[in-house]
Amino acid sequence: MIGEEPFDPIEVPAAAEALASARKPMVVQFAASLNGPDADRLKAAYGLKLDRFIPNLAFLERLDDATVARIRADFLVRSVVALDPALKLASWLPATGTSLDLIATLFADADLTAVGAALSALGARDVVLSDGRPLGSEQYASFALDDRAVLPQVAALDEVVFVEPEPERDVTDVPSAEVFQSGRTGGPADDTIWRRGLHGEGQILGLIDKGHLDLNHCFFNDPKESKANEDHRKVLGMFDQNDIGAHDHFMFVAGIAVGDQRSADGKTSTLHANRGGAYEARIVCNSMGDLFAPINRKYVELLDRGKKAGAFIHSNSWSGLVTTYNADAVDADSFSFKNEEHLIIGAASNTADRGSGNGAPGIAKNVLCVAAAQAFPDHMTFGSGKNGPTTDGRRKPDLMAVGNGIQSALLNPRTPPGVYCDTGLPKKNPTLAATSWATPNAAAAATLVRQYFTEGWYPNGRKEPDRSVNPSGALIKAVLLNSTVNMTGIAGYPSNTEGWGLIQLDRTLFFEKDPPSSRRLFVKDVRHSAGLLPQTSATYRYSVDARTEPLKITLVWTDIPAFEGSTQTWRNVIRLEVEDALGVKYLGNDIDPAKGVSNAGGTGPQDFANNVQMVIVDNPSTGSWKITLRGSFVFAQQGYALVVSGG
Repeated sequence: MIGEEPFDPIEVPAAAEALASARKPMVVQFAASLNGPDADRLKAAYGLKLDRFIPNLAFLERLDDATVARIRADFLVRSVVALDPALKLASWLPATGTSLDLIATLFADADLTAVGAALSALGARDVVLSDGRPLGSEQYASFALDDRAVLPQVAALDEVVFVEPEPERDVTDVPSAEVFQSGRTGGPADDTIWRRGLHGEGQILGLIDKGHLDLNHCFFNDPKESKANEDHRKVLGMFDQNDIGAHDHFMFVAGIAVGDQRSADGKTSTLHANRGGAYEARIVCNSMGDLFAPINRKYVELLDRGKKAGAFIHSNSWSGLVTTYNADAVDADSFSFKNEEHLIIGAASNTADRGSGNGAPGIAKNVLCVAAAQAFPDHMTFGSGKNGPTTDGRRKPDLMAVGNGIQSALLNPRTPPGVYCDTGLPKKNPTLAATSWATPNAAAAATLVRQYFTEGWYPNGRKEPDRSVNPSGALIKAVLLNSTVNMTGIAGYPSNTEGWGLIQLDRTLFFEKDPPSSRRLFVKDVRHSAGLLPQTSATYRYSVDARTEPLKITLVWTDIPAFEGSTQTWRNVIRLEVEDALGVKYLGNDIDPAKGVSNAGGTGPQDFANNVQMVIVDNPSTGSWKITLRGSFVFAQQGYALVVSGG
């Protein structure tokens, strides 16, 4: 399943076998799923990589003629055919126009210098070559092409995997922080996560947005440090080679996430009324302008900058206009898979934005995609965001956060030499909900979740440093999803509008000093190195003691990136099976949308598309429950995070 229409490679005439030593892109299809020993043997015998999966049961490999002849004789192989160069050209390449700004994904063993020379010989200009392999991504060539007729020749280069347009990326223009913590504002003194002791201390958030911050603003100012650096109390770094001006969008977004005015001595928070959701956290800032010419940084490079500065959560209040799984999506999934303790959060496209749907990075498999709800007390109603699903049927957006009625940092265009503290509603559209504002709210929530684990609050609900752990990005994502509530103002649950609903952290995070409640939290955080092998399973048992608490089970795994041309992007699939004390079974994502709870019996179809699986039971039977995770289509060891909340 690649390109506009699926095809059967067995029906594609095989090229005449020769003895050419040049390695060419070949589709190797197998007769059945490969287990671990099968994959190991094939890699050793033929030098296969088995890293570019194409549904169904096929991989894209770069092979010479002699190796192709040997592979065709293997009993596990169904067919081996050359990849038609036309399938290397993205279906979303513009049909008209002359000059094209393009990205070519290259094979890992491609010679960058040779590729650059070949592109230049074909008339390409402004060629920028980059090697993202050390960052867990791909080799790329970015270039401009003035003659569309040359595209087939570019696609015919053996080193080229895929050619697509350079993505257009648009920005997606404190009571909201209280809503993601407890679902209301102005509640009892112990009602927010803040008042339990989590404000973002010790956490670093990576922000990628338009331009950079004005460090004269009181939310980001440090009287001892005039420039962003590791000693700055708020901003560890600002990277902006293309777009060097302070920008109101970046200011507002950063204020929502971490903005915090300090006292005169610079030591304590003034608890400004418009402070950010994780106001004690620090940030590292990247300008999305660096993704464009002439710098042409790749998205994975910006993520890596944040990582090197200590960020584990990466927030993006922008979305690409291409709705198909593209280079930005591959970079996001590659980075997430290689860097298991990191979580990327991306904005859904706004309802009124250009484009027909959501784009990368939000549509990547491992990214948490966020749409916007209205402000409290209308927080259970829709604000902004394009409906899912993705083009291959995955649920995006994943969830919602408040994106309206927020007052945050405003840029003073006069930029006075002294500190200023302008805050308020966004100047351009003060009454409109925006996914740009919902995304940093979700990022702040993720930051507090990470702090919960790094400070040792799990499992006893109190801060115990000796229980400190570094959670995986999958675990943080699973906790956020598990904390969601069905939005009463949107029909159906889950849905392609709200995803899994509105974040409300106190529905999942357990605190010892809670008002009397039988709700508890159970998690399993498994890295890839200890994960499921092909066709294996893992089982967990626990006891339900109270029927008064809803039981919610959320499974998340960080999947291997897909091949850009695939019409289905799933790679590793884990089946979530749950059985209650009475023998009643439930299956992940087999949910009645009218009731918002799982169907009893577990006989529905398996969801292969989504790497988020959930079981919800309103009145669970008491006694011993069993969770089974089955690696039904796992092509390598696959880690996962499991979160259970209930009585």
